Amino acid sequence: MRRSLLSLAALPPLALLTLAVPAPADPAPAVPQSGDDTAAEVKAWTADGDWPMWGGDPFRNMVNAAQNVSTDFQPETRREEPKNVLWTASLGSQTYGNPVVAGGKVLVGTNNGGEYRPQHVGDRGVLLCFDEADGAFQWQLTREKLPQGRVHDWPEQGICSTPVVEGERVWVITNRCEVMCLDLDGFHDGTNDGEYTEEVDAEKEDADILWSLDMIEELGVFPHNLATSSPLILGDNLYFLTSNGVDEAHLEVPAPRAPCFLCLNKNTGEIVWEDNTPFDQILHGQWSSPCVVMVDGQAQVLFPGGDGILYSMAPEGDGEGFGKIIWQFDMNPKDSVWELGGRGTRNAIIATPVFADGAVYVGVGQDPEHGEGVGHFYKIDPTGTGDVSPTLKTDDGVVPNPASKMVWEYGGEDVDGSVTGSKGELIFRRTMSTVAVQDGLVVAPDLSGFVHCLDAKTGKRLWVYDMFAACWGSPMVADGKIFIGDEDGDLTVMELGREENVIEEKAFSSAVYSTPTIAHGKMFVSDRSKLYCFDLNPAE
Repeated sequence: MRRSLLSLAALPPLALLTLAVPAPADPAPAVPQSGDDTAAEVKAWTADGDWPMWGGDPFRNMVNAAQNVSTDFQPETRREEPKNVLWTASLGSQTYGNPVVAGGKVLVGTNNGGEYRPQHVGDRGVLLCFDEADGAFQWQLTREKLPQGRVHDWPEQGICSTPVVEGERVWVITNRCEVMCLDLDGFHDGTNDGEYTEEVDAEKEDADILWSLDMIEELGVFPHNLATSSPLILGDNLYFLTSNGVDEAHLEVPAPRAPCFLCLNKNTGEIVWEDNTPFDQILHGQWSSPCVVMVDGQAQVLFPGGDGILYSMAPEGDGEGFGKIIWQFDMNPKDSVWELGGRGTRNAIIATPVFADGAVYVGVGQDPEHGEGVGHFYKIDPTGTGDVSPTLKTDDGVVPNPASKMVWEYGGEDVDGSVTGSKGELIFRRTMSTVAVQDGLVVAPDLSGFVHCLDAKTGKRLWVYDMFAACWGSPMVADGKIFIGDEDGDLTVMELGREENVIEEKAFSSAVYSTPTIAHGKMFVSDRSKLYCFDLNPAE
């Protein structure tokens, strides 16, 4: 059964929440969910130069509108002197969250290695807030680790969710599988805002919690390894994946009836709708994030399912508290097989889908601990309904789907060597990266560290650059340049063009697992343990 077997009527209305609070007196302007000008309103998220969520806005395209972006900057290393560094700030010992910049603040998820709050010792999940102007520490959200251990809350990973900021509010998914709404000013403003007053940490340098939903306690979610989804906002709604997954033995889904896709009221935390697709067909975990697409002026929300299928949902659900699927697209060949430890050919979706130029772009991948393997990358037309996968499995075998909305596929094995020049070579490998689409080009890295540049219209490979190190992050495109980090701690700068042109590589002190963020003429890059702010428009 697709949707939750629990009805909302069977649940105590406010038992779903740790606490719900009313809307603030002056809420941030809502982004419309439909209408001819919705796309323009979505793009207004970054109109003032902020980068307030993963991907900048709900379309999630990793392209920044900044102009005159200088590459004349350098972090301090053992071999290099710093250049055009405005400030740096210590993070935890491992950082997988991505910086967001809004309201004069910079926020990033990490672990407790920075020890900003001395009363908290040892492993914790942490969201840090810094002043954008000078990097001064503002406040910290601190969450203890779950007692179940690595099956729910992997050691030292911290908070991996990239928060979303709108007005004076912040929304984030914690390592404890909580959805939290926070005051952007924390307790720095000297007030405990909202009706939630149960903060254990309530000093000036602590986070001010407005409302919180514990998805394990209240909804029965079983997060596998970690809850990581980066939420998005559309209108008054907050959308995200719950990270519901398999058990520690990787054999069963302990909570198939728990929601996988969730929509909350952003102001109160109340559930608008829930959906437990893909029920008991989750392959491993569900660590991706949703995006918004526009079809004939109407918004749809795309959720990458834990079964390797991409689902398009109606933003308002079915009107009865459950999700409503508009279309679904299987991201794997029908003959693909899931095997424990990544030995098979079927993949999940860890990357976030991107909506650009009227189409959807996304690739498949697995837990990076599973290593390399065959991958697939798709361009999808989002105008269909029902099953729009490339093929269908019938009693007569696998047959082409006449309703398919696949525009092109890039990946699989190069059977004749026509793409890679080597017969049997993998064209595209597993990926966790969200892509950048601009000027008719798609920049799509894979986990193995190959940066692929494709023709957006045809899917033809134009060039591939080998970074010689694994790539966990995503590219950032700005001012005709590609910026992308790797596990060796290099930030590679390339020209965005139809021919490969590497401008330079900038060495950091440790691995760059995250994605560079650009806002207000500055670039924010986090390596494993430090956040850097570079001046992209230095004075002549």
